[in-house]
Amino acid sequence: MKRRLILFSLFLVLTLVIAACDDDNSSGDGVGGGETLDGEFITILTGGSSGVYYPLGGALAKIYSDEGAKANSQSTAASAENATTLNQDKAEVAFAMGDTIADAVEGIDSFDEQGPQENLRAMASLYTNYMQVVTTQDSGIETVDDLKGKTVAVGAPGSGTEISAKRILEAYDMTYDDITEDYLSFSEGVEGMKNGNVDAVVISSGLPNSGIMELDTTEDIAIVEIEEDKIDALSEKYPAYFSTSVPADTYDSMEKDANTIGVRNILVTHTGVSDDLVYEMTKTFFENIEQMRDSHNAAEGIEIEKALDNLPAELHPGAKRYYEEEGIEVD
Repeated sequence: MKRRLILFSLFLVLTLVIAACDDDNSSGDGVGGGETLDGEFITILTGGSSGVYYPLGGALAKIYSDEGAKANSQSTAASAENATTLNQDKAEVAFAMGDTIADAVEGIDSFDEQGPQENLRAMASLYTNYMQVVTTQDSGIETVDDLKGKTVAVGAPGSGTEISAKRILEAYDMTYDDITEDYLSFSEGVEGMKNGNVDAVVISSGLPNSGIMELDTTEDIAIVEIEEDKIDALSEKYPAYFSTSVPADTYDSMEKDANTIGVRNILVTHTGVSDDLVYEMTKTFFENIEQMRDSHNAAEGIEIEKALDNLPAELHPGAKRYYEEEGIEVD
């Protein structure tokens, strides 16, 4: 009888130890009490199929799905559309250009009619977008001034690229009155150049851009430089802009580095997404960053140490919690 009592006591102790271990494991895997991405519906807004957001969004959807979420990526007209869609609580995450999100938060330019998109919140600063004014070496276009009288693909109406195109012209005291503007997407603009219907195309993307690479197989391309003083004037007015360059080895037929405007790409969410879910999405994103890098070269520039650089919107509390846990100083 005494031996049975001892064995029973040992069994109870062992049961309690196993239960405690289970509790520790469940709370360590998730957020505040064991929540994970299991069963969460996550829609990720990207951009056109020839842009960088498209493969990145597909990779992120797979990462979230592998963690148990019901995740999908949607092709869109990119930054401006993504901002308004998120602000209306019609998706959970989006890729967007920092200058477009800054405009959205302030309610200026393409957001004049809608007003400030006050629900937007930043999750992470990702990589640099390079403003690429692309033409061919035999076009005779060597400077922005040379675009006068030319047909220029400026991006979809109201898109982040189109807004940037206007601002570049503005820096040179030019408007659409000085060019023939054509509201074409990246891929449409490149196709127009192939057909001889377009003289130059404005593309804002990571490096390299697949559309430019495709054009580079049939034409000797050139990236039109933007002078440093023009960039300084633009960055003073639009703080999301900064000076950078497209390296000569980015595209096969480039002959030299091209000075241009840089702007950070941002992973964005909104106030309607819970703190716990944003925490888990941010954590999962950075813990699987190699998969993102494998999806496109532009993602090589994504580093957690730069996740708070040039954020154009307030940081979401869920993302803030993750960065603080990782020892990233949050202002």
